[in-house]
Amino acid sequence: MGNKKIYIEVARMLSLVSQLGIMMVISILGPFFIGRFIDNYLNTKPIFTLIFLVLGIGAAFMSVYKTVIGYTKRKWLDWILSYKKK
Repeated sequence: MGNKKIYIEVARMLSLVSQLGIMMVISILGPFFIGRFIDNYLNTKPIFTLIFLVLGIGAAFMSVYKTVIGYTKRKWLDWILSYKKK
C-alpha cells in the first residue's frame, strides 16, 4: 500500500511540473506572436513585440506563482488533516 501512495505522489508532481511548463510556454509565446503580428501589420518592428513579450513573461510568472501557492496550500491542509487524525 505504501508504494502505491508514492507512485500517486510522483504522478501528481509530474503533472504539476508539466502543467507549469506548458503554462510558461503558452503565456510567453502567445503574446509574443500577437505582438509580432501587430508589428508586421503596423510596420513598427520591435515595439509591440517587446511590450507583449514583457506582459507575457509577467503573466506567466503570476500564473505559475498562483498555481504553486494553491498547490502548497492544498498540501499544507492535507498534512494538517492527516496530523489531526493521528
